[in-house]
Amino acid sequence: MKTISFLTKLFFVFAITLYAGCSTQPLGADSSPALFHDSTSCSRFGPARIDVLPITSIAPADDRDATINAYVCLIDAFDSQIKAPVIFRFELFQRLQRSADPKGKRLIVWPDIDLTDPAINSNLWQDFLRAYLFSLPLQKASAENCILQVTVICPSGKRLTADYIVRSRQ
Repeated sequence: MKTISFLTKLFFVFAITLYAGCSTQPLGADSSPALFHDSTSCSRFGPARIDVLPITSIAPADDRDATINAYVCLIDAFDSQIKAPVIFRFELFQRLQRSADPKGKRLIVWPDIDLTDPAINSNLWQDFLRAYLFSLPLQKASAENCILQVTVICPSGKRLTADYIVRSRQ
């Protein structure tokens, strides 16, 4: 009887020692929730689609040159216009009339515009429109009948694309 009592007490002390709830994290370490460290949970707040506003147009600069003023909105999953640290890519395509695929030959590819820097992001943001304004230089000869393709590369690697038929201002 004494051995059973002794073994029960020994087992109880052993169990308390093993399951005492000792922390594996050292004192003073960051104890913020895992939610903020999980990149997939933050990606849900990023853009879900993009929209090119209808005020996007070609503005003539002089006889040979022009500028495309492109107004682009990033829209999240709840249809709110947002700012985001993304990379924009703009391409200009020839527009083919009466075709199943109206994008013809690619005319211009502008260098990528990196908006991951907060200062650059803020400079291009038009708060009253809740959209970005990009001034893209081009020659007037290539600006007659064209489609502007806007591609957004998100930090998660997701790519969003929108096409817009660009018209010159009269």
